Amino acid sequence: MGKRSKRKGILVSFPAHGVIITAAGSSSRFNSSDNPAKKKKEFIPLDDRSVLYHATAPFFSLPGLKIVVVTYAEGYRDEAEVALDNLLFASPVPVLLVQGGETRQQSVLLGLEALASHAPKIQYALVHDGARPWITEETIISTLAIATVFGGAAPVLPIHDSVKMIDREGKIVSHVDRTGMATVQTPQIFRFPEILEAHRKAATNDKNYLDDTEIYMDFGGLVGTSEGDLNNRKITVAQDIPDSEELS
Repeated sequence: MGKRSKRKGILVSFPAHGVIITAAGSSSRFNSSDNPAKKKKEFIPLDDRSVLYHATAPFFSLPGLKIVVVTYAEGYRDEAEVALDNLLFASPVPVLLVQGGETRQQSVLLGLEALASHAPKIQYALVHDGARPWITEETIISTLAIATVFGGAAPVLPIHDSVKMIDREGKIVSHVDRTGMATVQTPQIFRFPEILEAHRKAATNDKNYLDDTEIYMDFGGLVGTSEGDLNNRKITVAQDIPDSEELS
């Protein structure tokens, strides 16, 4: 198992791990009336590559990587292959394309099952959004370091703005104390056997989970936090793509 040095967030050795890149969503918010192009956000060009390529490539630089699984939406396998470019064929580790489910939770479970089938001895699973192309090696490593301590970890950012609860009519109904609150990013990293078991159990109930940290914690896991990165934002709407990029 990986060890932490005295410097926070730095690994001395890297545990065997696999990566799941989720790209099976519908991109419904991205394809709003403001973006008539109707493209999957993961396949949009970004700096001469695709969003999906940039979200995936940094993980290949880490020692201990054994396998990468990329989930895709039904009917989009060919587009996923094109978006991944040479990562798919020139990788020193297996890169698997797995058709996702109807929800992100289902897609992650399918990715975990693929890891279990092809790399059952990995120690950690790293789950990252295919629409977060500005992920850095530093964030991945620091989050993995925290995961080796707690069992699970996710990068977070503190909330600086005031937080309000509003009703369906748009009126403010209460004022939320933001002390201790944070927004969470990916990659979210977990001990592999535990997150696989947690996801399998979660699939049998009707609870609407927000993300993988909630699933992991709901079945007994602990999740630590690493320092998030303001640049590690998720592309949700067309305006999240830099103006220089062509959407049409």
